[in-house]
Amino acid sequence: MFIIRLLSGPGNFIDKLAVILGFLLIGVFSIIIHELSHGYVAFLNGDMTAKIAGRFSWNPKVHFEIKGIILLLLVGFGWAKPVPINTMNFKNYKKGMLTVSLAGVTANFLLATILALVLFLSAKIFYLTSINNVFQQFFLVFLYTLLTVGIKINLMLVLFNILPVYPLDGYNVLNTLFPRNNLFQQFMIKYGMIILLIIIGLGFLGRIIGVPWLDIFGSFSDLLTDMIEKIVTEGLKI
Repeated sequence: MFIIRLLSGPGNFIDKLAVILGFLLIGVFSIIIHELSHGYVAFLNGDMTAKIAGRFSWNPKVHFEIKGIILLLLVGFGWAKPVPINTMNFKNYKKGMLTVSLAGVTANFLLATILALVLFLSAKIFYLTSINNVFQQFFLVFLYTLLTVGIKINLMLVLFNILPVYPLDGYNVLNTLFPRNNLFQQFMIKYGMIILLIIIGLGFLGRIIGVPWLDIFGSFSDLLTDMIEKIVTEGLKI
């Protein structure tokens, strides 16, 4: 479980509390910005459905469902309730579908890039600052969690959502390139959720039996850990 792996590292109660709060805050924020991006780009394409439904909001209650929260805790990324979109309102159907489908992952990638830049520029603060009290300790661990876990969550959201499996964004992008009611669409609508469950299940199985390549999200997470360490290392040099 992702949250357990986060808490299994070194640190006292203050550190653990800061990690939990940082993880939940950046996780919820990243998923909300993903959904808001879908709704806003749909609005730019002529569809006001999300706006009318009240989904132009930063209130987590508006966006989240229990399945997405559970997935966030299990694997480090989750999903919110899909933003309602009426493609009939698009000024240009194909352009609307492509831009709306790519809006969420683009927002997550940009957010991850910003967080990585901030981490690079502030690396010395985290590693060279002497801690004098518990409040300073909490703040530094909390901020470090926001940056490092934020990079991971947002890039994991990109990887997850670009999978060409219904109902993910990658499916919508690919399906838009095909004629309507094509065989790919029919197959994915019928079996897409099953395929997703198999992919996630294989990840857990791979970790249990010691075959890490079965866990594509876990393997990607390990690569991101190495990348974050390199960002910090380079940041300490400036």
